Amino acid sequence: MKKVFFDMDGVLAEYRENCTENDLKKKGYFLTLRPEMNMVNALSRLALESDELGIQVCVLTKVYPTLFKHSVSEKLQWRDEYLPELFDSEFIMVNGEEEEKSEAISAITGSPIDSDCYLIDDYNYNLAEWAKNGGNAVKYVNSINDKNRSFVGNRILNTMTSDEIYSYILNMLSGSTTPTNAAA
Repeated sequence: MKKVFFDMDGVLAEYRENCTENDLKKKGYFLTLRPEMNMVNALSRLALESDELGIQVCVLTKVYPTLFKHSVSEKLQWRDEYLPELFDSEFIMVNGEEEEKSEAISAITGSPIDSDCYLIDDYNYNLAEWAKNGGNAVKYVNSINDKNRSFVGNRILNTMTSDEIYSYILNMLSGSTTPTNAAA
């Protein structure tokens, strides 16, 4: 079964470019992140049709319970507001103070990352780690994260509609897309 993991910060929720570590520590920071509605709507549609499509759809996000003590509870509240169709098991939080996403996913899901595991993320480091461990990395290009176009591979652009994102993901899962390094 193909599995699609969506990062939260910078993909499903806005990335605030000028925020500081102190901003991340404030109560309300994670809860008030504006949703990237085209991504949220595409994920919702994929999740609702996942049985029919024969795929698994999850959110895979890092939390920092010691450093950013509100990150866990506020990300759960954010999920409840914007992605109520997800089961708890489909909203995976990795303790970023202890491990990387690619390290945690095998223990959490009970199976190793392989070529049927896709991570949609805005952060090249996470994508590189995912690919290094055997998964497929997909860059979410927002307005600030791809200035030097250093990622080569499948890309989802923040200018795409939810229908375009949905179709792109389905085509990618079926092998119908060619990885591209096209400019955003």
